[in-house]
Amino acid sequence: MPEPAFYAYSAPEPPGLKEAIVRPASAFYHPTMGEFLLRYDDVRNTDAPEQALLAFFQSTYEAGATLGQWDREELERERWYQASKK
Repeated sequence: MPEPAFYAYSAPEPPGLKEAIVRPASAFYHPTMGEFLLRYDDVRNTDAPEQALLAFFQSTYEAGATLGQWDREELERERWYQASKK
């Protein structure tokens, strides 16, 4: 990648990940690298960079977790956060 970018991947890569729709619209799957990319300049030039970056990481996580059939209830932070407050 000749320019700065954020990336996200799932390992092992579940079937269908390449076709998953992630946010924001400028994010894309790079078939050679086997990961989703979001160019730094695309984040920097948006009206809401924090939201764009959070959307990228949340949507790529959801795609990998859903397609990989992860036990999201056991993995996701809210559950662990609530348990730690008891």
